[in-house]
Amino acid sequence: MTGEQQTRVAVIGAAGWAGSRHVAAFHQLGADVTALIDPSPRTQELATSVGAEVLGSAEELSPDSVDLVVVSLPSSFQPEAAAGLLRRGFRVLVEKPIGSSSDNAAVLEGIEGIDETLMVGYTLHQHPAARELAEWISASHVIGVSVRSAARKLSLDSWRVAPDEGGVAVVNGIHAIEFVSSLFPGDAEVISSHASDGLHGAAVPDYAAATVAFDGGPLFRFESYWNPWNHSSGLNRDDWSLEIDVVAHEGRRVWSNWEIHAWDRLGSETVRHLPEVDLFLAQAADALRFAEGQAPTVGYRQALRATRLADEIIARAGALG
Repeated sequence: MTGEQQTRVAVIGAAGWAGSRHVAAFHQLGADVTALIDPSPRTQELATSVGAEVLGSAEELSPDSVDLVVVSLPSSFQPEAAAGLLRRGFRVLVEKPIGSSSDNAAVLEGIEGIDETLMVGYTLHQHPAARELAEWISASHVIGVSVRSAARKLSLDSWRVAPDEGGVAVVNGIHAIEFVSSLFPGDAEVISSHASDGLHGAAVPDYAAATVAFDGGPLFRFESYWNPWNHSSGLNRDDWSLEIDVVAHEGRRVWSNWEIHAWDRLGSETVRHLPEVDLFLAQAADALRFAEGQAPTVGYRQALRATRLADEIIARAGALG
């Protein structure tokens, strides 16, 4: 898909918030967005803007005519859709998480070649701070990691408040759970967990917090919530505020949205502002390389590990209260 031929991309769930961002990103990078699948009346207008065809279902797609299929659906719907595509021979980029729970994602288990043909869309890995922080952590003796992940939601509606979607820990907090767990490969034990619906009074937790211990690694303190106020700075057009604070023998690093604040052991201190990139665009660039045969940025096993850890956080919160 290099040289004369553009990479051909189809998007399922194209008219949703994330789906439309995928469509725009792949189109901006010069991919041939060939087909959109979504029952929304907005889909035809979106298809016209990128020169795509609107299809009624994924069954109309052919592996001979599409190089990459993006699945951007409510979390609980994604595993079944992705499994069907993978079994038919497609390469698939599925929105995070891999499923609303590990039970929900079980349909993917045992699919031949899934480690090479499934990429899961965890955009923190495309942030310019991610590699720098990962390299510093790999060379340091880390004692503790604290994360606060807050997504702006002035009100809650749609699929996010469905009980089987897992609440804020799965829909938003899973970003931080996956990223931190990717840095520490040891087994993880949930020490404590808490969930609340006090911010919005929704049918699912809109606030979640947990403490996790990694075997041979640090203590991980996690907090995620849907907040009903605006951010002056953040990711995804300022609607998501993220802070990752790492304390190590060698010093401390705080990744806060588009800044890295660094302290070293002998007293030096620096603050750097990073370029504010479109994370969907950066992810699409990685996904195009994946479509050409590169290994996925986040693959099946790492994504499933994060979902299993989220399951344990949710279960322990339920057991406690």
